[in-house]
Amino acid sequence: MVYVILNAIIGGFLIWFSYYIDRKTGDQEHNPLVMMNLLLAIVCFGMAAAVLSSFYAPRRLTEFLGRIVLIVTGWYTLEFCTYCIFFPSYDRPVIARVIKYAMLAGIVALSFHFVTAVDITPFLGFHVMALPLFVGELARYLPFSWFDGFRFMIMFFLPITSAIIMLLRAETKEARLEHQKVILHVIGIVSCWICLFLLQKASGRVPPFTTLFPVALLLLHAITVHSAVQNMLYDKVSVLGVFLRFFFCFLIPAAIVGFLFPTLSTFESGSPFMFLFFMLCAMAVALTISYQISKIFAKITVFRSAQYANSFEKDLAKLDYSNDPDQIVKDMREIFMRNIGLSKMQILVDNQGTLESSYDEEDMESIRIQTDEKVLDSLMNQNRTILLKSAIDNGYNYGVNRADLQHLFDEADCDAIVLLNEGRHLLGALLLGEKSAGNIYTEYDQDVFMRLYSYFFVFGYYMKNIANQSVVGTVNREIRMSAQIITSIQENMDPIKNPKIDAGYVMMHAHNIGGEFVDLIRLSDTRHIFVLGDLSGKGISASMSMVIVKSIIRTFLAETKDFKLLVEKVNQFIRFNLPKGTFFEGVFGLLDFNDNMMYYINCGVPALFVYTRAFNNVIEVQGDGRVLGFAKDIGSLIKVKKLQLNPGDIVVTCTDGLIDCQSLRGERFGRDRAQKAITENAMYDATKMAQFIFDSLTNFVSKGLDDDVSILVLKCLSK
Repeated sequence: MVYVILNAIIGGFLIWFSYYIDRKTGDQEHNPLVMMNLLLAIVCFGMAAAVLSSFYAPRRLTEFLGRIVLIVTGWYTLEFCTYCIFFPSYDRPVIARVIKYAMLAGIVALSFHFVTAVDITPFLGFHVMALPLFVGELARYLPFSWFDGFRFMIMFFLPITSAIIMLLRAETKEARLEHQKVILHVIGIVSCWICLFLLQKASGRVPPFTTLFPVALLLLHAITVHSAVQNMLYDKVSVLGVFLRFFFCFLIPAAIVGFLFPTLSTFESGSPFMFLFFMLCAMAVALTISYQISKIFAKITVFRSAQYANSFEKDLAKLDYSNDPDQIVKDMREIFMRNIGLSKMQILVDNQGTLESSYDEEDMESIRIQTDEKVLDSLMNQNRTILLKSAIDNGYNYGVNRADLQHLFDEADCDAIVLLNEGRHLLGALLLGEKSAGNIYTEYDQDVFMRLYSYFFVFGYYMKNIANQSVVGTVNREIRMSAQIITSIQENMDPIKNPKIDAGYVMMHAHNIGGEFVDLIRLSDTRHIFVLGDLSGKGISASMSMVIVKSIIRTFLAETKDFKLLVEKVNQFIRFNLPKGTFFEGVFGLLDFNDNMMYYINCGVPALFVYTRAFNNVIEVQGDGRVLGFAKDIGSLIKVKKLQLNPGDIVVTCTDGLIDCQSLRGERFGRDRAQKAITENAMYDATKMAQFIFDSLTNFVSKGLDDDVSILVLKCLSK
């Protein structure tokens, strides 16, 4: 019964593996790997059913299932050999398909005509009898059956032939990665042979081991899939690490289980449940040993995983912008070199429509790229900021002409490009050269760069501003960093240009810079997003968080159409990507000019006032709100509310600096004074109204501000 369970488990694993393959290679249609995977799953389930039927069903059913297993095994081999011959292309000429299906028809004929019997017994295992391959005098010298010929053909002749063709085709190409993948295919074939040999030897002692031959095909298939999705070139150290991991983490634990299996098999006839219990205990011990050994390898520097995201982020967070510009650029390069192992890196900054090299090393050739190039304009429209040369070579579709992208990489002389942009305005670019050992950039690199893009964005803003020395050369370093760059980011927004709404705002910081911001984001002619928020902290730390959050909101809007989902994503980003303890208080609003409706989500905003001209009265409408950055999943804690705006209505929202500021006598400005200031200044336009409300505050406190103050005013002008 254990052989039924093992084959069924392998079959179930292969069903899951099909989804894994499809996800990894989702950009390819008619993927032969998925087809091969499903065929192998049928082999495993067919073998499990055949073994089970040998106990409880008529012999004819076992024989029929055994023939099906032979046919599908041959089909899998044909698919594998075809895959190798035409690797890496998925296209198949008509003649190749005709030959493949003709050979498959021959396998079907052999299985039902030349194979005389298929049986599974405890004494013979999976046993196949067939007619002699040769007759007469020749049969004395070559006593082989048709099944022996079938086995030789699908296990040796066809794989060897396809491997030779694959190797010869690879010799005509220069791609190192493709050469490595071909070698992995050959290793897979050899590994399959070794596994079959070991199973054959083991079946001499335990004949039913022959029912586990799908394990050898699984090993071949796993290596084939790994080769297909692998985008990293191995060097000597990585090869040694793979071998040692395989030997200590897999081979030794597997040997322990393999040794105990025949030893404990004596329990199977008398007490199958005891046998199953002891085998499960042995497997648990082996897995524990494997896990503990893998943890030891993880602590050895040269064998560590290539996953560098956490250390990369820590280094980027420690980048000191108070240093000299040359030192900052040098530190950024060292961070990339240390974590990714680049051969070179260049930084381009926009200079009046041209991306030019900035702070190049002496041995590097300067690069100039026009920002109005068609390919860059198209990428900006699609908000694609991370480009990998390897992805283009592997057929990934960036939504632009492949030849144009290849020309861009040739012009930039690099293997990866990080475009630094705000909206459709290109600030600069990071050109990343070849990685150590000639490795290419992988999907993992793409994910890491996307995750840490906000850090690159801040660096891009810094580089854009320090490149203009005439502007920043007369101010001290911190003011250059804060007052110019941070303020320019804060004030960079899409003004509302709709005759129905007049918008105005005031942002005043108690100490030059801070974490408060107002942002207006145009979605279309009839829809506009507004955000008012306050990131926890003071000074440059809070301002950095503000820059990142403001940028990430626009990034999420490019891929998220759901208003509530946008806020949920921002919450997750703040919790998992910003310094621990960072939180956001504010409000997200969506203005729909079609019906003068305002949708909003309260994220802990201190006050949201609405002035109604008909009643000359101010009310608060914000209700309960949830601060972002504390809960992992805030979806159930926030609600989208809506407010109908009529001509003359005024929406005023602010941060706690307006409400909580105190006078010299310790009195709070409070909500009542804020409402009075709104009523008294309702006749002015939105910008003047925001300024006059702020002036009311400064007159009240009669001293310098102790906290940042941000005020946003929205006036509904007409239907």
